Amino acid sequence: MLDQAVKLSEVVDAQTAATTLGTQPHKITVISGKGGVGKSNITLNLGLALARDGARVLLVDGSVNLSNLDILSGVSPCHRLFDVIDGNVKLKDAVAEISGNVFLLAGSSDGQLKRLTSGDAATLFREVKLMEPALHYLVIDTAGGIVQDSISLALLSDEVLVVSTPEPTAVMDAYVLVKAIKRINSNADLKLLINRARDAADAEEVKSKFDMVCGHFLNLKIEYAGFIPWDVSVERAVSIQRPLLREFPGSPSSKALTLIADRILSGGSFGKKK
Repeated sequence: MLDQAVKLSEVVDAQTAATTLGTQPHKITVISGKGGVGKSNITLNLGLALARDGARVLLVDGSVNLSNLDILSGVSPCHRLFDVIDGNVKLKDAVAEISGNVFLLAGSSDGQLKRLTSGDAATLFREVKLMEPALHYLVIDTAGGIVQDSISLALLSDEVLVVSTPEPTAVMDAYVLVKAIKRINSNADLKLLINRARDAADAEEVKSKFDMVCGHFLNLKIEYAGFIPWDVSVERAVSIQRPLLREFPGSPSSKALTLIADRILSGGSFGKKK
């Protein structure tokens, strides 16, 4: 079972191992109960939105066996995540520049099945803290589903965006994911983010149902991070391998992502002020 594979004691040990000299960036993990809900696009464009006022942002493709962020951003990295974790290359030499203040550490692409442990995540975060100039934000994409790699990254992060679309299967899988994480660490800072909603009312209906289930079975309520509307501009950006915020900055999805980033930057309803 997952809670046997990833134990809170292991997470605490990994957090201790990651504590070294250096600047601690705010770590945000984007996670979901199933694949195909738009996590990678959210990660990429949220990172760009966070960097608008000069913050230095590192995106990490924590979907270690199915790397997508390099494809979506149109970059061709020479090194990847496990090159850093295995000590073959320093983080500063492994990242690819997406824009002036946004960098990417890509996931694997060699077809070999890899597994990211809590210890591996701690190794990565040590490197992140020591990177110069200092990073302000770390935004991490993950594999869909309830898998150890994603859980390890989420448990070591400052906040976790749990992404769901309005589809019932996505909502139910998001609930099961929340249950799994809270079982390991009841203090995990989770926020629900609804993607591809028709409108605010549609997203609010999903949120209400999610709150009802979490309240009834888990006796807790997950904070609401907001929603991103369905937008044909997202598909267009993917097809040309360019970030949405760069190609379609005035699109509904871009505006929604910018609002979410603004809340983080300002230390509003969630996130930490830098």
